[in-house]
Amino acid sequence: MTMIRRTAILIALLCFFSPLPRAFALTEILNIRHWVAPDNTRIVIDTSDEADTMVHKTDQKITIDFKNSQALKTVPAEDVLNKPGIQKITVLPLPEKRTRVELWLSDYVEARVFKLKAFADKPYRVVIDIGLPEIEKKETEERKQIQRIKKDKVIVIDPGHGGDDPGAIGRKKTKEKVVVLKIAKKLEKILNSRKGYKAFLTRRGDYYPSFNKRLRIAREYGADLFLSIHADAWKGRSARGSSVYCLSTTSASSVAARLLASEQNLADIIGGAENDQGTEESDPITLHMVQTETMNLSRDLGATLLRRLRKVNPLKFHSVQYAPFRVLKLPEIPSVLVETAYISNPKEEALLRSPAFQTKIAETIAFSINDFIAKAEGKRTAALAMKGDPPGKTPSARTAPSREPPMETAFYKVKKGDTLGKIAKRHHSTIAVLLKLNRMKISDPLHSDRKLKVPVSGEEEGKEEREGREVKKGKERKKAPEVKSSAAPASAFSFYTVRKGDSLDKIARRHGTTMAILLKLNKMKLKDPLYSGRKLKVPERTEEDRESKTVAVKKRAAERPKTASYRVKRGDTLEKIAKKHNTTLAALLKANKMKLKDPLYVGRKLKIP
Repeated sequence: MTMIRRTAILIALLCFFSPLPRAFALTEILNIRHWVAPDNTRIVIDTSDEADTMVHKTDQKITIDFKNSQALKTVPAEDVLNKPGIQKITVLPLPEKRTRVELWLSDYVEARVFKLKAFADKPYRVVIDIGLPEIEKKETEERKQIQRIKKDKVIVIDPGHGGDDPGAIGRKKTKEKVVVLKIAKKLEKILNSRKGYKAFLTRRGDYYPSFNKRLRIAREYGADLFLSIHADAWKGRSARGSSVYCLSTTSASSVAARLLASEQNLADIIGGAENDQGTEESDPITLHMVQTETMNLSRDLGATLLRRLRKVNPLKFHSVQYAPFRVLKLPEIPSVLVETAYISNPKEEALLRSPAFQTKIAETIAFSINDFIAKAEGKRTAALAMKGDPPGKTPSARTAPSREPPMETAFYKVKKGDTLGKIAKRHHSTIAVLLKLNRMKISDPLHSDRKLKVPVSGEEEGKEEREGREVKKGKERKKAPEVKSSAAPASAFSFYTVRKGDSLDKIARRHGTTMAILLKLNKMKLKDPLYSGRKLKVPERTEEDRESKTVAVKKRAAERPKTASYRVKRGDTLEKIAKKHNTTLAALLKANKMKLKDPLYVGRKLKIP
């Protein structure tokens, strides 16, 4: 009997001290927050657990009933917002442990209500997106109108994160989303002050546009370049430096790049985007058609940025890194992600908070864009000259494009297995020209038997004539005089072993040749992978090439500005010294490898350009 009584008491104690089952615990409404974008307002209701809700919508009101719940005392019973699409929010307790949240709407809106699970430091959330379709439609039309009439280079700048996604946070509570928006706005202002540029932002305030929306904005503007601005972070405080990343459709260039991409790709989940991956550009055939050329341009832009960034801040990586960033998946637009500095490093956090450093970073990116576009236009002019086109005026970043004579075209019927790349190559053209001639988008399907406009080149016009001259065997064939190339003949070549970080473009430049010659010499295609350790045939330089290079080096040495020396005196400043010697502050800093913040000691010897 005693044993039975003891067992009963033990069971009773266990039941008394055991926590209540989850079904009987109340879901708490912790907080109600909102974010305002130009074309929508987002309301976020934080809850302690996954909420059991009933939603009722009318034109004037959205009612959400939370079952088995209660609102914390810190949640106001009424919050008058008067924001786009919404007037106020009221919170009412109901019988049977229910809580009602009412959203009073204004104007014509489209509303979506969805739930998000707890993730990282974010609790369970009920999200209400109140869209303003008229404003969204108007903004889309304005962007497309800019694309239709564009004469300047369009640069789309993407300040990372925003809204419910703060990005990385420094020790002094500096938020990545805040500093990158400031840098982006400064960059936009600098570019718009220069002739030949039009710059636009993917967000102008503290709200979160999804990845797809950021990419859609770039496409609607018809962007020539897309730059996503970020600030890096790491667990340790010692990590520092700037870095630049490009898209990789396969693996990442390093563990750090892979981790960063994984982290950045979670932004939609943190920012609260609902199933926003469906419309992402993912068709491998579509990607392959233009991805190679775009990725090469992105790498060139990244390398140009690194060359200038190293003068402003130490570099984390001295070469462009690659990883599958979702925000860079624009097959037709050269795109890079710039990590300006480490917000987790106390010194670099202080720099990122500084308006002077923000301006310096923005100016550096603007100069890099200018360098890249000038170089790209130079290559285009050279390509036109190689084709035999009259040099004329080529559109540049600083001059509006001149009107070209109408292109002579013919029709081509698409065959099975054709791609735009193959058709462009067959007709000595480019994918961009074909898209423009046929008013197509890169995502449009290419059906068999479709008639495409193709440019008629002089090379095609003379094809029959050449064939007629070469019909008779044994007779001497008359050939058009060949343009002399600076590269050695195909028979004179040596071998080069590919190293890590090499690209065909780099190897071609190093050996004074072109990518086309390298591809032909090695029987390669542009899409073929370039493995480390692979041996490539490279044309040997002729004696004439070597002599001309020696002459060029000597000429550059002769033209190199000479310097004098000056010993710093008491009361001197860099500005005074520059003025005294008829030079500039920038030239003085460059000649002495100094930074503006470096101390100027009395007696120090300075080089004066």
